[in-house]
Amino acid sequence: MTDLPKLNGPARALVLLLALALAAMLVISLTERFRNPHLTVQVRPAPQAPAGMGDAVGMLMQEVAKDPKNVDAMVHLVEALMSAQNWEAAETFAQRAMTLDLNNPQPPYLLGVIKHNQGKHKEAAELLEKVVSLHDNASVRYSLGVLYIHFLHDPKRGVEHLSAGLHDPKASEDLKKGIREELEKAPLPHAEDAGTVQPEPQDQQPQAGTPAKTGKKVNETSGKAARP
Repeated sequence: MTDLPKLNGPARALVLLLALALAAMLVISLTERFRNPHLTVQVRPAPQAPAGMGDAVGMLMQEVAKDPKNVDAMVHLVEALMSAQNWEAAETFAQRAMTLDLNNPQPPYLLGVIKHNQGKHKEAAELLEKVVSLHDNASVRYSLGVLYIHFLHDPKRGVEHLSAGLHDPKASEDLKKGIREELEKAPLPHAEDAGTVQPEPQDQQPQAGTPAKTGKKVNETSGKAARP
């Protein structure tokens, strides 16, 4: 075995973490892609990545070991670890990437997805809120909507995020379709048209003998009623 080049303390620690991450991945199926039924994650292909996942991770490990401050390489490594569902190793490197570039929305976004898959939904939402503050994105809004509605039991906040994502002009039609489906399932009346709700005047009182209205007026757009 050849001797390792002399490295300083932080670089040595990083190389050790990378080696441990690779060893852990050997016991995980490298052919299984990261799939989550709730949150979306946009995994970019690593530049010039070999066909084999193990080779890709090895290449990224080398890149990060050569330059521990290479945020792009570290983000690609996190994505590869997520693809293998190695959440613990992915979390370590996502946190490190966040400290290297505080204004980059990708590391906190990936860390938010990781936290969700670890069952830490409140932490996931806090991280994704940070992402929205750095760079508003319909996909992140969708993820936040699902988190608040299905995991944090805050449908009002969830619908707000879904509605914002639905009105993002850069959102794809497929994404808008998914957002509409979530809005229809949201436990609020007429949630699918939350963006077009017309609130009634607060000082208007129902006339005598007329039952008070319990909902808000909604412009009919699809003809489908919201699910409870």
